[in-house]
Amino acid sequence: MHLSSALWRAALKWPRLQRLEVLDLPEFGARIVQIPKAGSGTIRMHVLRRLREVSGSDLPKSHLWRHVRFVKPERLPHLNPPQFTFAFVRSPYPRLVSCYRHKIAQPRERGHRISPLFAVYGGTFSLRMDFPAFVRAVASVPDRRAEKHFRSQTAFLYHNGRLLVDFVGHLERFDEGWTEVCRQTNLGPVARAYNVTGDADLAAWYNPELLGLVNDRYRDDFNAFGYEVTTGL
Repeated sequence: MHLSSALWRAALKWPRLQRLEVLDLPEFGARIVQIPKAGSGTIRMHVLRRLREVSGSDLPKSHLWRHVRFVKPERLPHLNPPQFTFAFVRSPYPRLVSCYRHKIAQPRERGHRISPLFAVYGGTFSLRMDFPAFVRAVASVPDRRAEKHFRSQTAFLYHNGRLLVDFVGHLERFDEGWTEVCRQTNLGPVARAYNVTGDADLAAWYNPELLGLVNDRYRDDFNAFGYEVTTGL
């Protein structure tokens, strides 16, 4: 379904009601499953730029909502018209660092409150928590109750063991993956990537205990998408 109401969009982000957030772009022959903290910002900015090019006008960011569909996973392969459907994934280690920065560290630094979406977990999450406490909290929440920013990526892209998309790119090899997207669609090259938290400084965030928690929590992601499991730094 297409939704423009901010209230309904917020409701569908609630863990028990979550649907796949899909950018439906028949004008480009593409359908994109948005996975938070895995390059979704870069992809949205590029789509908006292409829509502006096609329309010949400076469309506002809010225009993207006209192309968003909230879809139950089992419905994704049956959407019409059929289009090349893809998503990008990311190693769980930097993805979780990015989530902590976005949802905990930045609001704390700016004097904001924690996102109301975390209220469903009671006092499990707070802006006072450090990264180890955040990882432990995430590890305690199963996917069926997980807010989308820390849900397993397999929960977005698999249903009953079946891959739901035609292509899965890796953020770490974004240019390579996007080349395939360009071959299959009319989206065109991306000028540059935005908001990418690199892998280089993971030792500053993780210790063996935290790595073990992430390895267990995101075991399906490591297995499905070919990411190497790290046990020590």
